[in-house]
Amino acid sequence: MKGPMMADGRGGPGSRLRDMTAKHERPQDTGKTIARIFSYWKEHWSWLVIMLVSSLCEVFCTLMAPILIGKAIDNCIDLSNMTVDFTKLNVIVIMLLMLYISSSWFSWVQQYGMTNVSLKIAKKIRTQMMDKMLEQDIHFYDVHTRGDLMSRFTNDVELMKSGLGDSFIQLFNTIFTLAGTVVAMVALSPSLTVVCCMSIPVVFMMTNIISKQTRKFFSSQQVSLGQLNGLVEESVSGIKMVRSFGIEQQQIDKFNSINEELRKSGVKAQIYSGLLMPLMRVLENIIYIIVAVLGGIMATSTDMTVFGIGIATITVGTIQSFLLYTKQFLRPINQVASQFNAVQSAIAGAERIFTILDTKPTITNKPDAVTLKEETVKGDIVFDHVSFGYEPGKLILKDISFTAKQDEVIAIVGTTGAGKTTIINLLTRFYDINSGSIKVDGIDIRDITKESLRDQMGIVLQVPFLFSDTVNYNVSYGWPAATQEEIINASKAANAHNFIERLPQGYDSEILRGGENISNGQKQLLTIARAILVETPILVFDEATSNIDTRTEILIQKAINNLTKGRTSFVIAHRLSTIKNADKILVMHEGRIAEQGKHEELLAKKGRYYEIYNSQFVVD
Repeated sequence: MKGPMMADGRGGPGSRLRDMTAKHERPQDTGKTIARIFSYWKEHWSWLVIMLVSSLCEVFCTLMAPILIGKAIDNCIDLSNMTVDFTKLNVIVIMLLMLYISSSWFSWVQQYGMTNVSLKIAKKIRTQMMDKMLEQDIHFYDVHTRGDLMSRFTNDVELMKSGLGDSFIQLFNTIFTLAGTVVAMVALSPSLTVVCCMSIPVVFMMTNIISKQTRKFFSSQQVSLGQLNGLVEESVSGIKMVRSFGIEQQQIDKFNSINEELRKSGVKAQIYSGLLMPLMRVLENIIYIIVAVLGGIMATSTDMTVFGIGIATITVGTIQSFLLYTKQFLRPINQVASQFNAVQSAIAGAERIFTILDTKPTITNKPDAVTLKEETVKGDIVFDHVSFGYEPGKLILKDISFTAKQDEVIAIVGTTGAGKTTIINLLTRFYDINSGSIKVDGIDIRDITKESLRDQMGIVLQVPFLFSDTVNYNVSYGWPAATQEEIINASKAANAHNFIERLPQGYDSEILRGGENISNGQKQLLTIARAILVETPILVFDEATSNIDTRTEILIQKAINNLTKGRTSFVIAHRLSTIKNADKILVMHEGRIAEQGKHEELLAKKGRYYEIYNSQFVVD
């Protein structure tokens, strides 16, 4: 099969396992998650250096401003005579203006660099996620809803990108600003610096207490959001089914239930994360008041001692500078608190992203796996005592054995759930068998690279899948290099050419998402044309004519008969009229092959096949 094959998902564990997965997701180690986020910066080290230097320059400008303001008060204003030296003051004002402009410039450089890099990292993560999901086993999609996966692609990546940018800039500025501010404060007044530093343990204690609760609720919020997206996607995709069965209220009730869980998690997360900023502001104001009072006393007192230790007097300008530094001392911590919400969301989103990136496919190629080449593949297939179950302890197929040779058509019939499609899922190695072996040209398929194995198969599924693109693109999907003439010939062989010509732009007509602008039968004709075009040595038709009217079915059957010549073909069918000429018919019953043989032989036995045939063609 050239190009990826689409599975219909029948016979898989279904939504029950998907619900279990969503409910049992657990956050990973926060420290490792943060370290992994920043590991993406390695290839952007030049921008890291630029932002580092810019941060240092911005902090320098910020730290110099309070000193100049203090100098302006002490050196330019004579408080005793209430006079101002405007010559000196103008120089200081110009210097302050240059500092503030420079600080803004360096801040912009950091923001630009962070935005640029975070967008590149987000692009890389999305690419990694796409690559990872395309290499995953079909079982991976049995246990993850499409809506949840889309939520990780969009919401979680965006949260991670935003948190990455804000927190990274904040990390630089916090470290440098705190260090520089403490040095400047110690130089101005060691005693007042000690008072300010007493707030640090209180800040860390509050942050630690609040973060434990907030972390949990943000993780729960992201899980609920993924479930909600999954339900919305399913409801919109299956709107006809919802309307047909009149279960709108049931869907609304499910939506409301998940939506309420999302609201509760969001409210709790916001309540706890929202506590930090107000508490920080209260602490900031308390420290500010204490410094102002003590500074005023120190400025007016000529002989002041605390616990027998002499405290040096300071000037009014020094007090003003120190009060500004007090704001700068607490501001980085306040900024961290204000970004706490985004950081927590980013970590929660990153964990969900890394869960996908760390999921390894169970079906892999052996180091010495054989690569099949189409020109040498005959297509002789042997199932030897094969048993399989989607879930441990629950076998779907039990001791299946049969052979299929080149130029043979193998039909598989049976009631729903008998294991017909499961046989195809194992042949294509969408799942690995529990016991026994499946061989192609004498080689166990587990010893063949899965890519080259699937490259030898063309498949038409019961539920046709079309991409949002042109007719040409959809027909040539398995063979992009096909010429227009080859596409048209394949479409004619599938009896699709006439209806394609009637479309507004013919083969260049756009197919809407899922083929909504054409009928089910027409969609199936296009997928049959796609299988005809790739000309693989092994063909699979999984109830390919189930959505086609009787007249078209006859024409398609003729095309299939011509197509199967020289190839090994598998035909799964409910309509037994389509498989009368099959070389071998496998009759499935409760996961076993109840009978096998040609049409006339099986009718003569008057067994399971005879009963199924009569139920379709004999009316009492």
